[in-house]
Amino acid sequence: MKKILSTLALAALLAGCSSAPAATETTPAAETPAATETTAEVSEAAALPAPRDTSKMYTPGEGEEEVNCTENTYSTACSSIDQTNLTEYLGRDDVLYIDLRDYSDYAKKHLRNFECIPYFALVYNTEPSYQLYSGELTAPVATYEESDDLLEEFFPKDTTIFFMCQSGGRVSQLMQILEAKGYDMSKIYNVGGMGQYTDKAFDEWTVDSAEVVVDATYSFEGLTPVAE
Repeated sequence: MKKILSTLALAALLAGCSSAPAATETTPAAETPAATETTAEVSEAAALPAPRDTSKMYTPGEGEEEVNCTENTYSTACSSIDQTNLTEYLGRDDVLYIDLRDYSDYAKKHLRNFECIPYFALVYNTEPSYQLYSGELTAPVATYEESDDLLEEFFPKDTTIFFMCQSGGRVSQLMQILEAKGYDMSKIYNVGGMGQYTDKAFDEWTVDSAEVVVDATYSFEGLTPVAE
C-alpha cells in the first residue's frame, strides 16, 4: 500500500511541478494567493453554506421539466458554491480542494490549491478494468480488496471537500460513489468545472501553463483483485 501511495504522490508532485512555470515566472512566490493577506482573510470567512442550494431549480434530463434541487441532487446547477462566488471560499485551511481531471489537462490550466486526482484514470470505469470501481455509480463494485481503503486515502471521510473537473459531470458521478460508500455528503461540494472559471476574478488563482505537456499513464501495483 505504501508503495502505491508513494507512486501516486510522486505523480502528483510531477504534475504540480510541470505547472510551476506559470506561478514562478509571472508571480513572485511571496505574492501568490496562498501567501497573501487576501487569502488569510478568506480563510477566516464565515461558515460555509450547505453544499446544495435547495432554492434553485434544475433540469434532470434532456426534454424534462425543471424541478426543485434537493440535498441529494449533485448537479452543478444545484451547487451553492460555483463560478459566481468560489473566490469567497478559496485558500481555506478547513477545506480539501480536489481537481478530478486527467493530469494532462490539469497541468495546462488549474486553480491554485487544487490537488489532481484523476477520476476516470484511477477511481471509476463502467466496465471492470484496473480502476478502483466499476458497475453502477450508486452501487459501485470494488476491483480490489483495498479499493475502499484507497478511496479514503484519496478523499478522507468526514473532511470538507471541494471537487471540480472540466464541467462538473465527473464530480456528480463521484459524489454518487461517495454517498454509496457512506460519506457525509453535507461536507462534499461540486464547485463545477474549469471551463466555467474564465472570469478575470480568477486570474490570481489560475495557473495557466498551456505549454506544459504531461503524458501520464496510470496503473496500480500490489493490490489484491476481488475474487469473482
